[in-house]
Amino acid sequence: MSEERWDVAVVGAGLVGLSLAYELACLGASVTVIDAGHPGRATDAGAGILSPLTSADTDPAMWSFLRQAGLHYPALLHRLVADGAPVDGAGYGQCGILSIGLRATEEEWFAPFAEVVLRRSPGDVVEITPEEASWLFPPLGPVHRVLHAPTSARVDGRGMAAALRQAAAARGVAFVTGTAHGVVAGVGGTRHVDAVEVEGHRNVACHAVAIAGGAWTAAMGEWLGARLPVGPTKGQIVHLGVGADTGEWPIVQPLLTHYIVPWPGGRVACGGTFEVGAGFSASVTAAGLHELLRECLTVAPGLDGADYLETRVGLRPSSADDRAVVGRVPGWGNAWVATGHGANGLLQGPFSARVLAHLMSGADLPAAEAPLPASFDPGRFA
Repeated sequence: MSEERWDVAVVGAGLVGLSLAYELACLGASVTVIDAGHPGRATDAGAGILSPLTSADTDPAMWSFLRQAGLHYPALLHRLVADGAPVDGAGYGQCGILSIGLRATEEEWFAPFAEVVLRRSPGDVVEITPEEASWLFPPLGPVHRVLHAPTSARVDGRGMAAALRQAAAARGVAFVTGTAHGVVAGVGGTRHVDAVEVEGHRNVACHAVAIAGGAWTAAMGEWLGARLPVGPTKGQIVHLGVGADTGEWPIVQPLLTHYIVPWPGGRVACGGTFEVGAGFSASVTAAGLHELLRECLTVAPGLDGADYLETRVGLRPSSADDRAVVGRVPGWGNAWVATGHGANGLLQGPFSARVLAHLMSGADLPAAEAPLPASFDPGRFA
């Protein structure tokens, strides 16, 4: 019997890996996803802020990409429904966002941020009064300045991943549970991957491999002799319960401290810590909880009577230069990578995967859609 060989083996089943598998399958590729199920995967903890309009990034190519990444979500959700996947759990909704300068002493940071955002998106982002902000988000404390972007949205990473997984399976994507620990490389001219080695499982033969390993990517780069400097930045996010209708509250994002993301049903997420040296620990810590609750109640003292529900921990995949790493692995003809989105994985990840899927398959991306920014090229670390 001949060995089954997949067009693409995707290593990693977080939001990026699942998005890539789904997009490749939609383009006609046979795909298998190898999932180690590591605790602390960023997708499972992310707070879900989708707000390209309030990005402080001034790179024109990045701005075009971010705008498209935000616009991509409604279209993607529509496609998932068409493939039979329930999307209610994704919790997608345009709730708006308040970008806040808490104190007059923050003006030296807030003023240039506001100038960029207001100039770039006139009418889509407006400055409102602190009183108007308190009406939109009742627990808010005293603030200095507020920008309001009413069309910014939120999404639940866990629910979005579940919908993508179901839609991908409906498109014929297969799933292998196990830890990938190497590749079988072909011999000849340009280096190429023939198979992925999986602990406790036979090798997964493939015509191409895509590394979507999140915070674990650097070790995977070692298989390929490629420098892919992406590692974990630990983030703890505390969830609170309040006795109010929180479904219409906007996201609150202070410029210099932690965000607050309300969800329907009286749930409010406050996060996140930014722990660079914590390694792959996915534990909840007393220091993390103290920091989150202190900053949350400084911004929104009206939440002081909220119930503690849970703390989620995610390991953000952060690259050495804080840009995503998406494209062909240098020196390889059929090895690709998609990771390193840091704290912006929920916004940037699905659209990064869509663009990469088109590059891998040789299909033309629709003219209206933005390409990957040149700053994402993995070759910058070669």
